[in-house]
Amino acid sequence: MPSSTTTSLYEFTSTVPFPLTAVLVQLAPYFALVKNAFEILTWSRSTSYDAWLALASWWAVCLLSKATLRYFLPIAVVISLTVITASANARSSAPPVTETNLQATIADLTTIQSLLPDAKFLPKSRPAFSTLLRVSAIMYPPYLLLTYYVPLRILIAVTGTVGITWNSPCASVLRNTLLKSAWVRWCTLYVWSKVTGRPFPLRNLSYQTLATLNSVEPGLSLRFLFTIYENQRWWMGLDFSPALLPGERPSWCSVSLQPVSPPNAFVLPEPTSVYLRDSNGKRVKRTATWKWEEPEWRVLVRKEDGVVSRVEKPVPAPKEENSSLLMKAAGKMKDVNSLQSLANGEGDRPSSEKDEDESEDEDIPTDVDGWVYGDNKWEARSSKGGMGKYTRYRRWTRVAVVNEVVEIVEDGETGVEGGRTTVTMVNASPISSPSRQTEANSEAESPLRQRLKSALSKGVS
Repeated sequence: MPSSTTTSLYEFTSTVPFPLTAVLVQLAPYFALVKNAFEILTWSRSTSYDAWLALASWWAVCLLSKATLRYFLPIAVVISLTVITASANARSSAPPVTETNLQATIADLTTIQSLLPDAKFLPKSRPAFSTLLRVSAIMYPPYLLLTYYVPLRILIAVTGTVGITWNSPCASVLRNTLLKSAWVRWCTLYVWSKVTGRPFPLRNLSYQTLATLNSVEPGLSLRFLFTIYENQRWWMGLDFSPALLPGERPSWCSVSLQPVSPPNAFVLPEPTSVYLRDSNGKRVKRTATWKWEEPEWRVLVRKEDGVVSRVEKPVPAPKEENSSLLMKAAGKMKDVNSLQSLANGEGDRPSSEKDEDESEDEDIPTDVDGWVYGDNKWEARSSKGGMGKYTRYRRWTRVAVVNEVVEIVEDGETGVEGGRTTVTMVNASPISSPSRQTEANSEAESPLRQRLKSALSKGVS
């Protein structure tokens, strides 16, 4: 019986876009292979036979590569082509995807992310060129001397052995034992300071308490820039208004012209939790929590010289338009012969042209309020309005941060914790279930736009 803390197949397919689902399904075998390779190289499995076999294979490749390529290369090519053909046939007749397959793929991706090397020990900035030149000059003579007496393939095999056995239990114990020695640490820092020419670093060493070691560990932290487009059209007697033609983009949309909530109603995803197994077999809970890094939304302003800035401005509140002005605008719409072509102009454009327009948005200058003006078909864009400029848009941006917390919990089933799955954002656009999406579209459609639609239908008929 499935656990109540796992997401069902219907919820997954309803909330995740189909292109992403297709990629997950098609690349699932490769994710499994990469996960197995990472587990072998990091010695994360319960048994170490695979890691020792990988080490032996590495030495065989380094020592016997010349003879292998000379005598067995044609055989290896035939075997590779046979395996590729068999894999293609297996994928063509693959069984239907189940909920277990999707959860296994997500678990593989999470395992790969958790097994990646930690980058916090890497230097924050690149060393100076003079330092790199000094280190290269000092290390070059010993390198030439070493390669003169020791074959290069042996050096490559030894280097690979260090990398493969870096996370092995014996290497970890030896490394931790050496790092606990103050004399070893002092000698390492002293030699490094002499090689690089930098002053000897003086650091105050402190011990971690047991309370710190047993606390909840912080996980990955990522920053996302959400962008919402505000679109308006010019109407005689109404000036620029969020009332748009039925066949064109919504008043508020994402970069891909998908309808989204306005900034004052835009909400971040709710916290999600995933239950997985760590390298020791313990059940861990990884909780991702969203929060805004910036207090308010900001408009993207680009000057003529290419300088881009994000200016904080008050978010426009939804308001009702005057009904008499609306009827005047609807009456003038009846007399325009090309009204229907304008209504369908945005929908008839090829997708390639839309992609080019999205890429050009980043280079188009704006006015002081962030507006970009265009013609009836949202083309011929510039930073100045006037004659022939009947449409305009601007971009509202805001930075959000998602923080992950990892904690060890009681033993149980693994999977994604259930919850409200109607708010999942991709490209700054909420993706909800079908019922919620219909309700959101009806709520986002203002009374002004509904009246324009009815006036348009009467004028066409």
